[in-house]
Amino acid sequence: MSTDMKKYVDYINNMSGNILLGCDGFVDETYEIVQERANPTEFTAIENLKDFGELIVKRAGGGVGVEIVPKRRCEGGFGINTGRIAACLGLKPVLPGLYGETTIDPAYEEFEDTCVLTSLGDPALTLAFEFQNGKLLMSDLGRVSNLKWADFEKHFSAEQIKDMFTGVDILGLGYWSLTSNFDDLFMGFMKQYEDGSITPPKRMFFDFADIQKKSSEAFMKSLELIASYNSKIPMCFSLNHHEIMELCSRIGVECAEPTPEAIAAALPIARDKIGFDELVVHTPDFAVASSVAEGEAIAMQERQTNVIRLAGAGDSFNGGYICSSLGDLPIKERLALANATTAFFVTQGTGPNKEQLIAQLEKTADK
Repeated sequence: MSTDMKKYVDYINNMSGNILLGCDGFVDETYEIVQERANPTEFTAIENLKDFGELIVKRAGGGVGVEIVPKRRCEGGFGINTGRIAACLGLKPVLPGLYGETTIDPAYEEFEDTCVLTSLGDPALTLAFEFQNGKLLMSDLGRVSNLKWADFEKHFSAEQIKDMFTGVDILGLGYWSLTSNFDDLFMGFMKQYEDGSITPPKRMFFDFADIQKKSSEAFMKSLELIASYNSKIPMCFSLNHHEIMELCSRIGVECAEPTPEAIAAALPIARDKIGFDELVVHTPDFAVASSVAEGEAIAMQERQTNVIRLAGAGDSFNGGYICSSLGDLPIKERLALANATTAFFVTQGTGPNKEQLIAQLEKTADK
């Protein structure tokens, strides 16, 4: 076994820590779109998202009718999709969110034993259309968008909330673009650590999702609010290749194209400008990170071709990166571990256990 692989094996086999992720909850109804049907049981699906887009543009001014075929009904959202990875690796993340008003929705039943699900109400609905090279997500956001910190205080006692936030190593908050009350939820999280009775987490992790969905004014307001706590809790911001370009555009940082080198050059400037401790970018081909303490790193990976599940791929990267951040793994190795987690997820449809992650890393760690 190489020295590099031994580092991963030792880390994965000894991984430990407490993760708290909030606070959404979606049920994803996932479909394929039929391109051509041969008979009642056989069809060809549209494989390329661009082809579907061109079909819509071509028929603009008229109508587009397509046949959809269900693939699965499953869990969705930042908390559950990110927490899945920690659960598969033997941790037990705490996931406050929307999983069912009176009983846990069947979409989440598999997580009841491996995660701590604390539900504040019924989940939102996402219609997901998957292609080989992308996905189209359409969500009814009402329940998630309206969630606010007062709902926590109404649903849980003060003692329950204190227990939930005590002993947390990494705290995560997701989907700024889908949550009207994101700043309110963030401040509710931060309030738990103000009087010093609870030790703050080692790191806080964010996935904003589609930045374009909200105004630059709202975006900058949220960034400034989070940055104001960066000296107390190091803040990590995760983005995909579209989102990093949007971030750079909004804060006036030059990044000509979403290549590893261009992003690696832009990240420290962007990180310094928004005042976060760490920025991480994930794509199907590479991941890049910039850290105040460790500088920049790039981890390449082969684009997966035998893809069976894309919805949740970015969250799976996030889950892998969060798990890799619980200890003292260097920044490039954290990226490589997260890449391997994503590669396994999109080809297997679930998160890897420890042995499966090690096997996946053996294929990708030297990239």
